Amino acid sequence: MSQNFLFRVGLPALLAFVAVTIWQFLTTCDPKSKLAALGGTLAVAAAPSSVASQSAQVASKVVPSFFEDKRFALPIDCRPGRDCWVPNYVDAQPGKGARDYAGGVRTYENHKGVDFAIRDQHAMTAGVTVRAAAGGVVRAIRDAMADVDYKLLKPETIKGRECGNAVVVQHDPDWRTQYCHMRAGSVAVVRGQRIKAYATLGLVGLSGKTEFPHLHFMIFYKDNPVDPFTGLTVNDGTKVAGNLWRDEARELLQYRETNIYHAGFATETPKYQAARRGQYNRLWLVSPIRELFVWMDIFGVHDGDRVVVRVIGPGGREVGVRRLNLKLKRPRVRQFLQIGFKHQGGVWPVGSYESQIALARPAGQDTKVFRVTRRVTIN
Repeated sequence: MSQNFLFRVGLPALLAFVAVTIWQFLTTCDPKSKLAALGGTLAVAAAPSSVASQSAQVASKVVPSFFEDKRFALPIDCRPGRDCWVPNYVDAQPGKGARDYAGGVRTYENHKGVDFAIRDQHAMTAGVTVRAAAGGVVRAIRDAMADVDYKLLKPETIKGRECGNAVVVQHDPDWRTQYCHMRAGSVAVVRGQRIKAYATLGLVGLSGKTEFPHLHFMIFYKDNPVDPFTGLTVNDGTKVAGNLWRDEARELLQYRETNIYHAGFATETPKYQAARRGQYNRLWLVSPIRELFVWMDIFGVHDGDRVVVRVIGPGGREVGVRRLNLKLKRPRVRQFLQIGFKHQGGVWPVGSYESQIALARPAGQDTKVFRVTRRVTIN
């Protein structure tokens, strides 16, 4: 074999092999600087017994590789506006103050990701899947933190591990995504595993620094957090891309300034903690009931909002109505409200009831109205 042949064929092959080896090393090791946003030291957990079956269920959709389109799929298996909601967007205002990408208040200062909230802990227990937003290599995982409201813990319990149970996926040398607050024991991938877009990563949970079950999703470009709706870096507003969502995700994630995302009935004064645990989700109530409460949990409440609650009884007859004019010093990302109704006969008759909730917001010459209904049967 001639030296000229070795030089022309062997050397390029050797260089290609070295390049691939270096890339694999960089995407499977855990440099501390690369994982600073995740917080804490991540252990390499053994794969759950379901990993093989879940890996086999990686979405059958034929999608472009990340290298081809540099865009991301919805990272959670839900329908935004129906069974999951975005309470907090990326803080799009560098420096002091906070605003979301649409100029609204659905964020807080220095929030570096997009939050996808599910309805309550009952939904969390049932299981909501977290999916890879693009193909890549799993760089880090954490899977052993308990699912609990962080306000019930001592601060040192989660210090350095605010992200909770999590997965980091490297998509190419510049781009990676991070998935936080996952359910304990649910992580379905292992470090170093190559995955495709839509692959199952685990389940939405309540681990780390959070008060409600949700997925905190972050995109990084060269270690800088990026707003997926604008392609701007969080730290200084540098534009590194356009809208980063794939078309189907972009359609699902149309901006909504307000969501009445959870509501229901109760027979005693409802507490927001119990509502968010899913304790008032029953479709029937036991008579006798002297006071019937309607409650609601709302993302995005403004000063001057008007809330009207109507109770429709058996036969479609209105049996109660209440009106609230909200007076707030500043807009609130989240607001829990409850209203009690007493029946003029002393006890609510058996039958089917419906609550019709409407939040009206003056907007110039128009009025924006957000609605939701709930039903219950008194036996």
